[in-house]
Amino acid sequence: AVAFTRWLTARLRAAGALDAEQMISLPTEGQWEKAARGSDGRVYPYRGGFDADKGNTRETGIAATSAVGIFPAGASPYGALDMSGNVWEWCLTKYDSPDVNTVDDSTDVRVLRGGSWGNPQDLARASFRVRNSPLDRYYGFGFRVVVGGSGSYYSPVNL
Repeated sequence: AVAFTRWLTARLRAAGALDAEQMISLPTEGQWEKAARGSDGRVYPYRGGFDADKGNTRETGIAATSAVGIFPAGASPYGALDMSGNVWEWCLTKYDSPDVNTVDDSTDVRVLRGGSWGNPQDLARASFRVRNSPLDRYYGFGFRVVVGGSGSYYSPVNL
């Protein structure tokens, strides 16, 4: 995922779509949660309680990953899609050190958020977090990217 963000940054800069100060990255855990919960602290990215028609979880019954965007009613307050279910999403944040949001060569476990298609609704809550080694691969893992500048502002990128 990190290698992909570096590649994409280089490609977009070469195409003139990013300036030299901008970069594509995985979100930090804080950025991910803010995009999912908004400023009103939602339990799920959408208003109200769990709704199987608003995300790809075990209760939805698809039993596999789904194309991003087929649950538009599940959009977060910022318009981010599929933040509840579908795949667990990698964050830059180290699980045991929530203030460490950097890329390094360590195998320290990292945070994953959002739940996946094979998980029940409780694991798809916007506040739920799990951890895994960055060396592990699993068909229920994925990632989203953000674009940011030299400051601390990042925004979602739809690709």
